[in-house]
Amino acid sequence: MRILIVEDEIKIRRGLAGLIAKTTGDEIVGEARNGREGLELILRTNPDLVITDVKMPEMDGLEMLQAMKEQNLDVHCVILSGYSEFAYARKAISYGVDDYLLKPLAPEDIIGLLEKIREKRERELRRRSGNTQRILWNWICGNMDQGDRESDMAELHMESRRRYWLLSGYGWDTLPGERRQWLERVQESRAAQSYPDLHCCLFEETRELVCILPGEAVRPLRQELEWQLGRSGSKWVWAMEAMESPELAHETMTMLRRLYLYGKKPGQIVVRADMESFTGEEFIWPEELEGKLRSAVYREDAKQIRRCFMEFRSYMEGRDFPPQQIKEGYRKLTHRLLGWLEDTEKLAHTRPEPLRYANRMQQAYTREEMNRILDEILQELVSAAGHREDISNYAIKKAISYIRIHYAENISLEEIAERLDITPEYLSTLFNREVGMNFTVFLRDFRISHAKRLLKGTDRKVYEIAREVGYADSKYFNRVFKEKVGVSPREFRQM
Repeated sequence: MRILIVEDEIKIRRGLAGLIAKTTGDEIVGEARNGREGLELILRTNPDLVITDVKMPEMDGLEMLQAMKEQNLDVHCVILSGYSEFAYARKAISYGVDDYLLKPLAPEDIIGLLEKIREKRERELRRRSGNTQRILWNWICGNMDQGDRESDMAELHMESRRRYWLLSGYGWDTLPGERRQWLERVQESRAAQSYPDLHCCLFEETRELVCILPGEAVRPLRQELEWQLGRSGSKWVWAMEAMESPELAHETMTMLRRLYLYGKKPGQIVVRADMESFTGEEFIWPEELEGKLRSAVYREDAKQIRRCFMEFRSYMEGRDFPPQQIKEGYRKLTHRLLGWLEDTEKLAHTRPEPLRYANRMQQAYTREEMNRILDEILQELVSAAGHREDISNYAIKKAISYIRIHYAENISLEEIAERLDITPEYLSTLFNREVGMNFTVFLRDFRISHAKRLLKGTDRKVYEIAREVGYADSKYFNRVFKEKVGVSPREFRQM
């Protein structure tokens, strides 16, 4: 989504923008200090979502929302509000806001709310895009309602017992604008004009262009598309498959997504025969390479991590393995990496978000896409290891080493500063400059990380784990844990 943030406190504004950009992949199209600037940016950038504070100078959030309503601006809105401002939040609901966030902001709440807005937008887009889009989307998702089947068939002028072809293009590396251009190109091509029964829809949710057409029309259409694809140098991956009835659209689409992996050259349209005729060598998981990479991650050896990644990629691309087994190999490596990072605390500062990478790898359809995801994980790992290697200040190294040994004790900034023979104020400055967070936050995160590992890997009582990681008061530990993780220790263990 394209998001605009309107907030007069710069720390909140920048922090929120950074969190969204890092964890969700959404685009921050602008930041404004008050409602007047926000309204100008809304008109200029046309965002999908506006996140706005309530109380701001010049023009507050409610005045901006009222102006948006008067100008009929079709934009989703979320307001930021403190507990003392809840009356403002209730009033904002009358202006059509989608939801609100209470300060202080918790990352889990922000991510969850954005996901709700994203799902709401997708439902609206599907509803607005017309019956053809809605019907085909339901069919390929396996939601063909038997009660609506006859009316859906009539709407698309299709017959239940007629042979059709499903043709799908996957534009994983293209921008939304480029995907829309492809839809227009297919719809306006000579082939599309020649076949009134051809239906084409672009599904931004899955980055796919899906076409359905009668069986007898497929050969000239395929020739036309392959000619266009070859001429344009497209990087799209295409696949097609026959189905004896539109009712088989979901099963057929599942097959097409498997076929994407078998595309080897631009403009090629892969069919089932390409997959069935494939003969390759058996995939064997590189156990020795896994061991070297695990050791490099635990040692925070950035150079060795990079070498292992390159060696894995060469191994996967240098042999004629079946594509489906290659995908399983990439998924396995991703889960191995995220598991190691969950076990070790050594890269705690910039650890990749596990769920985001695991889900993306699960949904990847091409080798190029899987390599891109793996490269992103590599950059985060190398950056994290490099960050730790760059901490050249001797005092900080000694302080972190002391925390690792004595974190379960009642240690303090003053105690460590005294041991290092420096002032607490100077040590606090060093922590913020070298580590990027203050001493208290670092110690809390370190303890909570160990607590999470114990909750997952042992059956000890929560109060026992609390004492083991440095919290004598289990109730206080529960509160700190929930503020940091978003759920209680008991809920985390159940999850």
